[in-house]
Amino acid sequence: MAGVRVQHPTARSVRFTIVESDRPYPEPYPCPAPEFGGCGTTHVFKTHHLNLDGTGAVIIGDKLYEKIRGILALNQFSETNIVEKPPTMAVGIGVHVPGSGSWGNIPIIRGQS
Repeated sequence: MAGVRVQHPTARSVRFTIVESDRPYPEPYPCPAPEFGGCGTTHVFKTHHLNLDGTGAVIIGDKLYEKIRGILALNQFSETNIVEKPPTMAVGIGVHVPGSGSWGNIPIIRGQS
């Protein structure tokens, strides 16, 4: 599966939430705390958490990109390139790697939907 690298013009080293406001959850979903990969809020609609790197970039799977490209544009993201073989993408709670930063203190930016 290919991916698309997108970049935000100003946000760096943050977790950016993108909400698909046309996809409600059957019941509110309590998101895990930031140190466990979430944002610590309760979601009513499908929400994607994008961990932007130090340059403001993140790779998004091509199928998801097609679904949320309009929301990304609304939030000032631009497409930089196609990534034919992106690194393995995982969903869920990851293992904290020493030296990878203080995930519990990662700034959360809530995007427009």
